[in-house]
Amino acid sequence: MAKASSTQGGICSWSSREKGLLFDGISRYGQDNLPIIAALIGTKSELEVHAYVQSLKAASVKQHMYGKKQSLVGMADIPAAVELSEECCTSLEQAAESLATLQQRHEERSERQKHGDFWKLDQGKAHWVERRMGESEEGRSEIHEKLPAAELLNLGQLLKLSRNFFMNAKDLDSNWRSFSSRSETPTLLYTAFSDLHDIVVSIATRLLQTTLFLAMSRLRAAKSPYYPHQRAVKRCDVLAATKILGMKRSTRDGWIRLARRCKLEVYDHARGSDTDCIMDHSEVERVLGEKEFVPKTRAKLDGSTCDDTDSNGDSFSEDESVSLAGTFSDPQRPSSQNNTAMDRNEPVDKFGKKTDAYLDSIDQQTSRKEEARLWKMLGKAPHLILPIAEPTPTEDPGPLRHGRSDLDNWRQWVDSKPEWETYDVHDLAASFRND
Repeated sequence: MAKASSTQGGICSWSSREKGLLFDGISRYGQDNLPIIAALIGTKSELEVHAYVQSLKAASVKQHMYGKKQSLVGMADIPAAVELSEECCTSLEQAAESLATLQQRHEERSERQKHGDFWKLDQGKAHWVERRMGESEEGRSEIHEKLPAAELLNLGQLLKLSRNFFMNAKDLDSNWRSFSSRSETPTLLYTAFSDLHDIVVSIATRLLQTTLFLAMSRLRAAKSPYYPHQRAVKRCDVLAATKILGMKRSTRDGWIRLARRCKLEVYDHARGSDTDCIMDHSEVERVLGEKEFVPKTRAKLDGSTCDDTDSNGDSFSEDESVSLAGTFSDPQRPSSQNNTAMDRNEPVDKFGKKTDAYLDSIDQQTSRKEEARLWKMLGKAPHLILPIAEPTPTEDPGPLRHGRSDLDNWRQWVDSKPEWETYDVHDLAASFRND
């Protein structure tokens, strides 16, 4: 995408960086999610974002209806996905596998040089950690020196999770058994284990600091010379800290959906039956979610209450089809009968056929150019070389010009109503008399 230049809209100036963030936010969250887009930009308010989007819509409609046809954006101006031959795709996959193997060997050599015998952590290293942890202080000192992350994290349980859940999908391409021999099991690199330890410590530190701050604020607000409050952290402080940090209070939902997320094959060991039945993911989630955990919603706090309602955060639906050009109408412009859905003397179906034929030729030309570039990058030559045919300029029918009815926005004439106004209104006086 070309870098956008700075723009002055009224008293508000938009830099190229702000415009790039704006278009990125529109493509990800939709053009109506103004709070999220404004937060993504950081330097513009919701009103400024709304005004700029409205000006873009109005300018786009004006250009589409009254501008020159050559200045309109047609289907040929939008880059499409390229189509590669099966032979080229196979060669690319082989090159990707070779590159991944080369990268893996480089990381293994680097790990060996840095951490010696502990560069790869397997079940043997996990058993060694368990034995040394159960011994005297000398064993713990050795673990602190050689593998300090094991003092907090359980290495054996992490390896079991990888073996039984995270890398145990029913699809052989995602199962660890397809990439190792019978004697090998999933392992962890020393660096990955240390990075996981740092992440856990960072999250725990943030949660602890936020909890302490909230507890101290609560104690200062409830300070009284007649009744000494207990200087302790309470449950509502921790729950409030999780809300502020955007953390989930429970991992129950994650475990319930684990089978679907990891594509596991779950068997039901029915009593009195010699065969095991494969359970559907929906059935697994239903069985695991039968015993619903309902946390307490209120907790007393020195004569007051703390709201412990859960907050799972906001989920945003991405609007992948963002169009600023064809979804807004300009109410100040009078409609004109001269603006037809295409050129004046050409039928619509003929125009569409010519456009499809030209786009097909453009797609074939782009695909062949891209495949030739990829073959050159791989240093190979295909068995069958297809010529790259250039489409003649006369084949391009140009962009399609829409009329006023096509550019009309349904939001201009649709009225919204609150939810309570859509229900039936009962006659309260009649109901009172009948009772």
